[in-house]
Amino acid sequence: MKKLISLVFITLLLVFNTYAQEENSATLVVDDNQESELAYNKGIESFKKNDFKKAIVEFTSAISNKKNFYQAYYNRGNAKSKMKDYKAAIIDFNEAIKLKPDYAKAYFGRGFAKIYSNDSKTAVRDFSQAETLGKKDAKTYYYRGVAKFMNENYSGALGDFTQTIKLSPKNAYAYNDRGSVKRQLENYDGAVADYKLAIINNPKLLVAYVNMGSAKRKMKDFEGAVADYTTVIELRADYFIAYNNRGSAKFEMKKYDEAAEDFKKTISLSPKYAFAHNNLGTVYMKQKKYKEALQSFNKAIEINGNFAEAFANRGNAKEMLRDFEGACNDWKAAVKLGVKNPKIFLEGCK
Repeated sequence: MKKLISLVFITLLLVFNTYAQEENSATLVVDDNQESELAYNKGIESFKKNDFKKAIVEFTSAISNKKNFYQAYYNRGNAKSKMKDYKAAIIDFNEAIKLKPDYAKAYFGRGFAKIYSNDSKTAVRDFSQAETLGKKDAKTYYYRGVAKFMNENYSGALGDFTQTIKLSPKNAYAYNDRGSVKRQLENYDGAVADYKLAIINNPKLLVAYVNMGSAKRKMKDFEGAVADYTTVIELRADYFIAYNNRGSAKFEMKKYDEAAEDFKKTISLSPKYAFAHNNLGTVYMKQKKYKEALQSFNKAIEINGNFAEAFANRGNAKEMLRDFEGACNDWKAAVKLGVKNPKIFLEGCK
């Protein structure tokens, strides 16, 4: 039988804070276009009340009466970001920057929207331009760190999160995310230290416990990992990722019955979570329940047809059930999908 692959969900995607629109009072500004200013100030008031749809209508009215109203474009972009219409938000930030090229907050807003539009590379440039133009606050460094992390520029992200912490020493998100950077750099002791600081500053930041447990797994501290995942479950009983990860730690401890229970609980909470089906299958393999394992791997692949590890594991199950042709077909599929150590799976296949 080839190598079994059990997967833990590693929460490396950073915890994004939200950001507020430019602190702009709703004071009436009367100039040569009072109607436009009135609409703009109504938009600010609606934004403050979290009525973003109404704010967009009012900012649009302001722009229709004053085409060069860069603040209205900027705040309409913010309102669109709040409604998760990031592509439309970017268009508004572009216009604000066109009208006022030194508008640091518009560069920041555009960078934020680009992160959520899967354009982290140019987001870094926008945050850097905001910094150059004088926006050197914790949010700028934090989100630039997020973008750099997404670009796998871990050393750069480390510097930005460290600067964020310098400016905002109680920022739990920055500690959590710096811990994730350190974990990527295989500095597991440093990662655990940062996750602990995140928890000290925000005891309800459950993702920090999950991340700390995952770092401890890398350190082979499986009991410590189980304790961290258990803490999350005690705080939030429906946190299915914590059950999955605790099951993975117990699997490493060879506590297969307990691991199976955790994976089954994960599936009951999130039936479409392919990782848990795959992981339950690996437990069945260890227990020599090959038919049950095959069913679990089938389900994982049904949910995610590009799940390389599930194909590799299903090949193992088929091998044990004497379906050698089917095993080789699955291993070939796993290799095509990018499974690690592909040579292991192709040995003996034509």
